[in-house]
Amino acid sequence: MIDIAVSIDASGSMSERMLKDFLSEVAGIMEQFPNYRIHVLSFDTRVYNPQQFNSENLDDITDYEIMGGGGTDFDCVFDYFKEEQIEPKRHIMFTDGYPGGSWGDEAYCDTVFIMHGTTTIVPPWGQFAYYEEEANH
Repeated sequence: MIDIAVSIDASGSMSERMLKDFLSEVAGIMEQFPNYRIHVLSFDTRVYNPQQFNSENLDDITDYEIMGGGGTDFDCVFDYFKEEQIEPKRHIMFTDGYPGGSWGDEAYCDTVFIMHGTTTIVPPWGQFAYYEEEANH
């Protein structure tokens, strides 16, 4: 079973299009695996709308409401995981790569940063990839 967490940076620097792109990527991940549990949340300086998805409620991801719009604090995501005792095998953070300070807790879980709108920012730890937009967007 795939057990991951997905956090979506919904700070003020993120555009509506970036957020829609990220949500469609989450749906794509879900469609590729028959058996999974995905914790999805959005954040700025705090966590919003945490939900859990699996093969039973896959279609609900299209109705997921991304909330936020303030500053950016990656630590709030890791603090939330710890408080809720969520220990994902892999954490995927969709972001523009501009945290207000720390990049989060490197020791807590394997994290992959998917960065939109940049090809130059390199996180100080974890794996990362740059989100490539389709030409016909």
